Amino acid sequence: MVPEDAAAPGAGSQTLSRGLAALALIGESRTPLTINDLAARLGANRSAAYRLVRTLEQHRFVQRSSSGELTLGVRLAAFGQSVSRDLQAAALPELQCVADELQMTAFLVVFDGEEAVTLLSVEPRNAAMFVAQRPGRRHPVGHGSPGRVIQSLLSPEEHPPARYEITHDEVIPGLSAIAVPLRSDRPASIAVLYATRPVDVTRIAAELESAAARITAS
Repeated sequence: MVPEDAAAPGAGSQTLSRGLAALALIGESRTPLTINDLAARLGANRSAAYRLVRTLEQHRFVQRSSSGELTLGVRLAAFGQSVSRDLQAAALPELQCVADELQMTAFLVVFDGEEAVTLLSVEPRNAAMFVAQRPGRRHPVGHGSPGRVIQSLLSPEEHPPARYEITHDEVIPGLSAIAVPLRSDRPASIAVLYATRPVDVTRIAAELESAAARITAS
């Protein structure tokens, strides 16, 4: 009897590709997915999606709650810590200072393929309310203020760099972001995220620019 995943040439890579696609869907979904949700988004039947989830659970890449909701597992968090380790180590204290000073979530975004991905996110301490920005969130380069900053670093002749970029309700409805460039070994930016309202943009941009300069110096 031939296993279904080995029925065609290259099926092994197809299985891996589907597993990676499942991880991306679980990690990037704005709301928790169930196995049925995952099956629908993968275009697979429920039993195939269940087998994928069980395998990912065994390796601690995915965890399932008592209600059946899927989230990324703790093992992936350990992997994430090794990505651009030096950059994260330099950025973390500076982002914390920005978050505490502005009472806004501060985050680091880097270029990955054709997308901008949040590598590190820091919430303000002792804030009554703040907006969470989950590491691993992706969006197309050129979309959202961090993505636009990265786009200007990639193609300055087509997208002249600005001192900062600000967007409202573009990536997430009801939220605004202000971003500045970060000089590192790859195109990057640091930004703050907040519920859309009038703010002192000049002051925020200045705080971010100072933090970016310190991170680069580190």
